[in-house]
Amino acid sequence: MIDTLVNQTLSSRKAVVLVVEDDPISAIISTQALADIYITHHVSDGRAAVAFCEATPPDLVLMDINMPGISGLEACDILKRNVATKDIPVMFITAASDPQSEDECWDAGCVDFISKPFSVKTLRHRVNSHLSVKILTDELKRLATSDGLTNIRNRRFFDEFFLAQSKLAARNQEPLGLLMIDIDFFKQYNDTYGHIKGDECLKIVAEALTQAFVRPTDCVARYGGEEFVVVLPNTDKKGLKHVGEHLIDIIRSLKLAHAGSPLKTLTISMGGALVEQGSLKTEEAIAQADKHLYAAKQGGRNRFIMA
Repeated sequence: MIDTLVNQTLSSRKAVVLVVEDDPISAIISTQALADIYITHHVSDGRAAVAFCEATPPDLVLMDINMPGISGLEACDILKRNVATKDIPVMFITAASDPQSEDECWDAGCVDFISKPFSVKTLRHRVNSHLSVKILTDELKRLATSDGLTNIRNRRFFDEFFLAQSKLAARNQEPLGLLMIDIDFFKQYNDTYGHIKGDECLKIVAEALTQAFVRPTDCVARYGGEEFVVVLPNTDKKGLKHVGEHLIDIIRSLKLAHAGSPLKTLTISMGGALVEQGSLKTEEAIAQADKHLYAAKQGGRNRFIMA
């Protein structure tokens, strides 16, 4: 069953490998050795590698140790101390083969290392082995953190993700936006159309909310029942207001009939909260967004409110 899961996942998408190498010839050899199987990207120093992984996390990093600026060992250590990148496997390429150098690689948090000069076949087999483990781990994690009905992220994932993003936002001194969403008159929807139609409605809303976002760092999750949450890293008050009003319009434009609603069409209410440079704890931000959601519902629904 596990082998089947890995093979299905590998066949459904190409894994992404980041090659970190300052020597142009070595970079070409590594990327060409893997490009026919995986999607490969290349950067030439440790700082660029850290920035790349934070913005668009790859499935594996193939990293040279000796580079200008920060070394591969230092870059790996930074990745492993960041909650957003700590699970990315790092495989070192090194010219050293002495026990001390090997210990330094393991201590930095790598999953493996390969010595120069290396066999292309060996490199491909090593990378494939570690990617199979990574992809299986990711798939099992996805199943554990996905909502069984809507297939979007669940409450468990949201709790962990929002906490991690709040720490990252505080460290980078960037704003973090939170939206709490409730489907208006959903009890009446179930009473009118039945719970099977109610489940279909939840799936449609979840899909519409998810499709509204293109940034990989944005997260839509089912909070419980007919409630959803959206986490928006590096989003200021103006951006949060724009997104909130846009989502209201998106759900309204679906034109789903709702005979139990005064508006006769399906709508949502929404409350927002902004965490600026760690000004709020996660619990406080959730409470604030929930308070604004309640105000939106009390104010007539089909609207977005934030301070």
